[in-house]
Amino acid sequence: MSLNRENQSARRAFLQTVAAGILGRSVAIGQSTSSVSSWTGGKTNSVLNQARPANDSPLKVTKVEPVVLRLNARNEDLTLYPQDYLMCRIETEEGVVGWGEGTNWPKVATVATEIEMNKHLVIGQSAWDIEKIWNTIFRTRTEMHGSHVQSAISAIDIALWDIVGQKLGVPVYKLIGGKVNDKLRIYTSYRWGDIPRTAEAYAKRTRELIAEGATAGKFDPFFEPYDFYLNLEASTKTIHEVAELIRGIREGGPLFDICVEAHAKFNAATAGRITRLLEPYDPFWLEEPVPPGNVEAMLQVQRATSIPIAAGERLTSRLEAQEYFERQAIRVFQPDAAHVGGITEFRKMAAMAESHFIPVAPHNANGPICLAAHLHLGTALPNYLILEEGDTDPKICSEIFGSWHDSRAYFLVPERPGLGLKLSDAFVREHRVSLDQAK
Repeated sequence: MSLNRENQSARRAFLQTVAAGILGRSVAIGQSTSSVSSWTGGKTNSVLNQARPANDSPLKVTKVEPVVLRLNARNEDLTLYPQDYLMCRIETEEGVVGWGEGTNWPKVATVATEIEMNKHLVIGQSAWDIEKIWNTIFRTRTEMHGSHVQSAISAIDIALWDIVGQKLGVPVYKLIGGKVNDKLRIYTSYRWGDIPRTAEAYAKRTRELIAEGATAGKFDPFFEPYDFYLNLEASTKTIHEVAELIRGIREGGPLFDICVEAHAKFNAATAGRITRLLEPYDPFWLEEPVPPGNVEAMLQVQRATSIPIAAGERLTSRLEAQEYFERQAIRVFQPDAAHVGGITEFRKMAAMAESHFIPVAPHNANGPICLAAHLHLGTALPNYLILEEGDTDPKICSEIFGSWHDSRAYFLVPERPGLGLKLSDAFVREHRVSLDQAK
C-alpha cells in the first residue's frame, strides 16, 4: 500500500513537470474538469486535464456584448480610412475579460444581432467549456444557419479562448499545440497602389516592394476599373491586360510570389482563359476564380491548370469545405477565423486540409483581434503556408499588442497571455460607435 502511494506521488510529480513544461509554472495537478482540454467537455484522466490552475475557477460568464470599433484601415492607395469592425467582449464573474471578432461584410449589424440573440446561451456557462458552448449555439441556430450566425459564433469562441489563455497565464498558441512556426510569412495586400496599368509600372513597383522586404503580394487586377460582370465573363481586353500586369510583376521580381485575386467573379470558361495566359508567369495561386458552392466548377478549373487554385474565405464550416478537400478542387485553403466559427472550427478545418496535403493560408482582411487569432493559429499549424497582411493600421496593432513587428515579410505571434492584446477602457471609448451608426 505504501509502495502504491509512492508510485502515485512519483506519477503526480512527473505529470506536474510535464504540465509545467507545456503551460508554465502556474498550473497544478488535480482531478477536476480540464482547464485546457475544453474541447472534451468532460472529466478525463489526461495529463492536460490534470494540469488545471492552482486556484481552480469555474470562470463563469456574466456578460456578453457586441462592440463595434471604428479603426483606421489602409486603402489600396496607401491612405488611411475609418473601418468598422464587429468585436465581442465577454467578462467572467471574477473579472477576466476576453475579446473576439466576427467582422463580416457588407455590414456588422447582423452579426451584432446574432450575438445579442445567442448571449443567453453563454451567460452562466463556464468559459472553460468552449466546445460545449460552440456546439450549443451551432445546434440551436441550425434552422436559420448562415455566414452571420457563424461569425457570431466566431466572435464568442475567440473571446473564450482569450479568457482561458489569460487565466492560465499562457498565449493561446500554447493551448492548441505549441509553436511550430517561429515566424509567420505574409504576403502584402494591395500595395501596388494607384499606378498606370502597364507592365513597366508594375515591374517598377514590384522592385520597390521587394526593397521594402516583401517576398509575396496579392491584388485583384480584374477589380478596377472593371465592374462585376453579371454573366461571369471577362472581356478579351481585360484578360490580356491582366496578363501584361502579371508579366510586369514577374519581370520586377523573378522570385516574387504573385497571388492573383479574382473575388469569385468568373465562370469556369473565363477562368480557363485567364489561367492559360497567366501560367507562363508562374503565379503562387489564383484565388477564387469561380463562385463558391459549385465544387465541380472549381475542380474543372484546378484540373485544367498548373496554377494552384486558392479558396475558402466564403466557406463557413468544415461541412462546406469537406467536398473541396476530398475532390482536390483546391490546392490552397483560406479559412477566416472570423467567418468559420473561431479558433475551434478553424483548427478542425485545418486538420482536415492537412489530411489531404493542402496547406492553409488564412484569409485576413478583418480587424486586429481576428489578426491575433490568425497569428496564434498559424504559429501552431504544421500545414501553415502564408498569411494575408491585411489592412489594419500598424499603429493600432502597436497600441493593442504593446509592440508590433511591422514587416513586409513576416509577422510574430504575441507572447502575452491569451490573444496577447489589451483593449483599455480609454481605447474602447475612443473608437466605439453605436450600432445604428455602424457602417
